[in-house]
Amino acid sequence: MTEPGDKQADFDGGEALSPYSKDYWDLVFEQLGRRKLFKLAISILALIYASAIYAPLLGNDRPYVLEAIDYKAYGQAQRTLYPVALSVGRLVRQGPEGYEADKSEGAEQDWEGALQAEVDAAENRIETLRSYLGPADTELLDSFQEKLEASVAAAGAGKSDEATALSKEAKEIAKEIRTELAAVDPENPEAGGHELVPQKSYPLFETITSSEVFFMVLWAFVLLWPLWNGFWNRALLRGDRDRIRKARRPKLVLVVGTSLAASLLWGQLVGGEMVFEVSPLKRGLTTNEVVATRAVFPPFSYGFAETSSGETFRAPTWTAESEIDEEGYYVRGARVPEPDPITGYKPPGAPVEVRYSEPPRNSPWRHPMGTDSVGRDLLVRMLWGGRVSLSVGLVSAVLLVFIGTVIGALAGYFRGWVDILLSRLIEIVLCFPAFFLILMVVAFIDPNTIPPIIAIVIVIACVRWTGVARLARGEFLRLREQEFTLAARATGVPALRTIFRHVLPNAIGPILVAGAFSVASGILTESALSFLGFGVKHPIPSWGSLVTESRSAEHWWIQFFPGFAIFVTVVCYNLVGDAIRDAVDPKMKVQ
Repeated sequence: MTEPGDKQADFDGGEALSPYSKDYWDLVFEQLGRRKLFKLAISILALIYASAIYAPLLGNDRPYVLEAIDYKAYGQAQRTLYPVALSVGRLVRQGPEGYEADKSEGAEQDWEGALQAEVDAAENRIETLRSYLGPADTELLDSFQEKLEASVAAAGAGKSDEATALSKEAKEIAKEIRTELAAVDPENPEAGGHELVPQKSYPLFETITSSEVFFMVLWAFVLLWPLWNGFWNRALLRGDRDRIRKARRPKLVLVVGTSLAASLLWGQLVGGEMVFEVSPLKRGLTTNEVVATRAVFPPFSYGFAETSSGETFRAPTWTAESEIDEEGYYVRGARVPEPDPITGYKPPGAPVEVRYSEPPRNSPWRHPMGTDSVGRDLLVRMLWGGRVSLSVGLVSAVLLVFIGTVIGALAGYFRGWVDILLSRLIEIVLCFPAFFLILMVVAFIDPNTIPPIIAIVIVIACVRWTGVARLARGEFLRLREQEFTLAARATGVPALRTIFRHVLPNAIGPILVAGAFSVASGILTESALSFLGFGVKHPIPSWGSLVTESRSAEHWWIQFFPGFAIFVTVVCYNLVGDAIRDAVDPKMKVQ
């Protein structure tokens, strides 16, 4: 198949366009581009994966940016600095010998370690106080720190009397700090005190890890591929199809290299650490223990483990049955409380606590997908749960395709006793029902030894590779007698190079089709295992574990939304697999 390409001189001395010959993958992508269902399915999958990859930025109880004064932390540091100074003074007076004599039996920390721990505690409190005070208000802190360091240095040099005297001075300064550096009460500013300075922080970004940054940047390239790829082809390559074909590898290097560089840079500059605990910031902002001058939260400002006791099993807040009054009673529907016909007793309501940054109590956007048994927002848990379900499906598919391709390639290429041995191995694995074998293996794996998500991935890959292996074996048996394979063997090319460099690229089409179907199968398997209680541990969600929150028809949203997400994802993967299967068909017709 040819298309106009570069210009070349014709017989009349003019210029003519040289023909462009499409390769195999040009034809495949052309066929895929003509299929509307394929483009729809791949677009939906891209958005589903984006929602999982960017889940921390979409649903989180930590703000992007926070400029605030933590009055609680400041007050605790101010009140507890004096007790820490007392502990330092006691250790200085005791010295190493006295500490060892008074140390309780079984205590492993020596005098130097105990003294350093108290000094670190004092420095942490000083740093907290200093961060909220203006430069003109830190004189007492500087004096305290100077006396404390001098006391510790004297104690380390064996000057007990001097160290004791300095520690007493430090204690007096700490007592003065407790009274002189009191903060202004935001609810009663007329009482006086020091005006504290708000501190800017980025709580959400501090929990983003380097691996998450890698996938976020990578998926940004994927989502914006039509824009930057089109610009590259038209503006930089001038639409030259030969140059476009040769640019495939540089584009891949650019995408992966940029993502890796961003990940490494993030690790050096930020070094985020993933946390699973509920952030105390929203609680502090709600109770005014933390007073914010600026706080920017994600669109859905709930943590995936954040609970609300007044909203257990609350229906999606855009439905009429979800309305709750100020006392915590449902206004309509089956959950409206009825007084006892004899005593007239009415159970007390549980008022809904609307925390900082959350929508109003009955806003349609408060819980668009409802809540679970402990009041956790289902939409946020769906976003985070997609990370587990989608990653298990994708990684297990990659592993099983790799295992099946290697075994099938060896069996099909070498034939003879190798084929017989590997074929019998495939048949033995096929004898066992795949799901029950996976269920049995996962049930006996200690979750403390191997995390459940890793165990599920490994078990799925080790059980479901047989279909890919049989497919690869058939392709290699067919391609083994082709002219290019015979030529490679005749010229002395090593067998492994012939298999993976010459034969495998020509057999990769059907294997890709099997891989697409394997991802869907992996997602279904993970969901089924999580539904049965063998998935990830709480509070980490997955789509399968979300369905287990309730099996009552009254709580229809619990089954509907996670089940619909699984259904849509599996259907889209099946559509993609069908489209690839037709596109790689050698009998396809290109118009």
